[in-house]
This record gives sequence, structure tokens and C-alpha cells, in this order.
Amino acid sequence: MRYQLPPFLPDQLPRGDVLTRCVNVYPAKGGYRSVGDFQPISSTLPAGFAGGASFVSAGGIAYMLVGTKNGLARLSGGNWSDLLVGLTVDRWRFAQFGDAVVCVNGGITREVDLNAGTASTIVGAPSAEGVAVVGDHVVVTQPNGDLLKVRWSAFNDHTAWTLGVDQAGEQIMLTGGEVMGVAGGEYGVILQRQRLVRMSRTGDADAPFQFDEISTNFGCASKASIVQAGRTVFFLSDRGFVALDDGQAIRPIGNEKFDRSFRDVLGEDDFERLWAVVDPKNTRVVWGIPGITGEAWVYDWVLDQASVIEMPFDGLFAGFENSTDLDSLTATYPDLDAMPYSLDDPRFSGGAPRFYVVQGGMVGSLTGPNLPCELVTGEFAPSDGLVTRLRALWPETDAVAGITFTVGQSQRRGDNPVTRTTSAMQASGRMPLQAKGKYFTLSIAIDNPQWSYIDGLVLEASAGGLR
Repeated sequence: MRYQLPPFLPDQLPRGDVLTRCVNVYPAKGGYRSVGDFQPISSTLPAGFAGGASFVSAGGIAYMLVGTKNGLARLSGGNWSDLLVGLTVDRWRFAQFGDAVVCVNGGITREVDLNAGTASTIVGAPSAEGVAVVGDHVVVTQPNGDLLKVRWSAFNDHTAWTLGVDQAGEQIMLTGGEVMGVAGGEYGVILQRQRLVRMSRTGDADAPFQFDEISTNFGCASKASIVQAGRTVFFLSDRGFVALDDGQAIRPIGNEKFDRSFRDVLGEDDFERLWAVVDPKNTRVVWGIPGITGEAWVYDWVLDQASVIEMPFDGLFAGFENSTDLDSLTATYPDLDAMPYSLDDPRFSGGAPRFYVVQGGMVGSLTGPNLPCELVTGEFAPSDGLVTRLRALWPETDAVAGITFTVGQSQRRGDNPVTRTTSAMQASGRMPLQAKGKYFTLSIAIDNPQWSYIDGLVLEASAGGLR
């Protein structure tokens, strides 16, 4: 019989149509794909990681900016250049406005000039916790420490914040509790502790925005969980993980799937430790719990499936490959005239989207050799309650080495299973095993740097009697 690998649904009953553990793989159509190990692209950051992003200037130059616990740093040629130091920061957030990046951290609001490569204070701008661009305005949350306000800049000017001048203004959110964050675009979404509000442009210079309540039944439980993919905003609510589509349709994505299991790992007091990121090359959103044994919970919104990546990390962010400047090229090719590529070669322009991980203070991507993975099934009965004699397994994967199956066998669902482990894979692809029982669980471990997918297996088995 063929056994199709089921989805990862740790919140459901541990039956055979679910995986109860699904580590270091990505969900794929009909199966799972491998996850690469951390591959650094930078030197060690000058201080602890506190937020990161990449931006492309109007001139097409890709620029990686990282906020640290004491300032701002820019990546150039694999090394970090300090733009600001001497600060005390918990979390940075960024929004690009033209060739400027507005940087907020709860203290003085700064801007980074992408062309000049400098950082400076935006005089007159409020301090803020969150930032986004809505239409032609920069919008910030909790201006000057007011938990119930949002505020926006003057029309098409991120440096002008005088209330009532050139459409700059603010809004007090009298109901809904603390403003947790804002998502931008052609309209804004204000996420509060107990409600969601849509911020729409009116075309009226005296009142440029109107505020319409989306829901009072869902609110945001974690500022750090908010992330946006196009017109969809993902966040963690008191009811679990949620997607808000087109600023109006609320869609629970983790209910009876992984919400409870996630909360078992991370208590409510630690919600602001999260790092949330959308993989810019795939339809995946990732919520990461940093640590020496960090966990990144991956959700593919097209497949509506999840998995977990276990590895040490300090943080996560989405960005672009950096452009290579002349100084870096000179270090690689001391004689530019003898360089085998043109200076206009696309390989030096950067801009390719990447999902970045910060590990040990270094930024990198998951493009190294495959991480060891593990998939564990719920309990299933191959022969509908009859005893099954299992003689071998035939995995449907391109892994030809480093794969191990551990089978748990039992007569009753409540029994402690007796385990059996497969022998090494034969040249035919067969993996011998001797197991007997009514109920089985399968644990699949793959430790192979080159495999790419697994979607199921064939059980070489025969049905017996009742015992």
C-alpha cells in the first residue's frame, strides 16, 4: 500500500492523516522539500541584531540596512559600516519613502539617505513604534509614546510633521485599545489590541483619511507578529494566527492546525520576541522564535500548510542581494581591466529577493547543505483493525542515503509502541524491516546534504488476523 505523507497538523488528534512533527522541511504540493543550512554573507554585526531590511534606490542600487541594539549599520562588501552608534534600542522598524528610509525605534525618528549613505534625525518628527507608507504619507503608530494614536506626515514629504499643515495630521483611536501596528499601501490597516481599522484616502486636503472599523472581534496580540504580503496582512491574535485580505476579509490560518502548539512553545509574555517575515521568493510567511534552539514556524498560504525549522538564530528579515561597489570589486579583482565581466554585468547590481537569517551576529541565507530533517506521523491502521505484518518500506524520495525509518507498532491505540528501525536502503530502493501490529507510527529522519524532496512511501505488508 502507498502512504501519502499528510500535512503537519499538530493541534489535531494524532491519527495517520496528520504529521505530529515536521522539522526542517518546507511544505510542497503533495510532499515536502529540503531546507538548506545557514550560509553567511556578512561579517559579524557591530552589536546585537534589532531589525533589518533592504531597499533599492531610484538609481537601482540595492542597499541592506540593519538596526542594532546601539545604532544603524549598512552592509558593504560583506562588512558593516556604522551609520549611527551610541543608542539603546530594543527593536527597529523601517519604511522606504523615495530615496529615504524612515527608521523608528520608540525613540528619536531617523532617516537614511540611500544615495548619500548617511543617517540623520528627522527634525520635528514624533517618536514612534511602527511605520508604514499609506498613499503619499508616512504613517507612524504611538507617536511620542501615545498608545492610542496614529499620526501622518505632510503630503509627499516625510520630513514635515506640523499638524494641520500640508495635510499632516493625527487620529486618536478612542476604542479598540493600544495601537499595535500599521500596514501600508494604497490604504492603511491599523491593528489595535481589540480591533482592526481601515485607513482610506479621501482626496480631501482638510481630512485626507477616513477610518472605518473592520472588526471588533479580532485584534492583534503581538506587534512583532505583524507582516505584510501585498494586500494581505498576517498577524497573531488572541484566537491564533490570522490573515486579513484586502483590508476587509479576516481568515484564521492556524485554527485546529498549529495555533495551540505554537502557544505551547511561546507564552504570551514572550510574544514581542518574535520575528515575522515574508519570504520574498516564495508564498511563505515565517514567525521565528529566536534562541540557541530557535524555531521558525513556516506557513505557505497558497498550499495552506505549515512546517517548522529548528536552528539557532538571532532574527529574521526579508531583503535583497546587495549591489557590489567598486571598492569591493577591486578587492576581488585587483586588475579591473582583466576582470572577466563587464562592470555593467547584472551579477554586480544586486536586487534579487532573499529571506535572510541572522545567526551568531552574521546575516546569511538558508542556501547551505541540507539540514537534517524529521517527520513523524500520527497513528494509523494499514489493515483496518487487522494485524499487519510489515516487511519493508520503499520511500518515494530522491534521497538514496542517510534516510532512516523508525516504526512504532502496537495492538491498541493506548499501548506504548514497540519500535523497529529499517536497515540501510538497498540498491533497489527497498528498506527491510520486520514489524507487526494493528497500529503504526512512522518517524522519518533524513540526514543527507543533497536530497530535495519526499512525498510518501510504499509499505510492503500483508494483513493477518486479529492478534
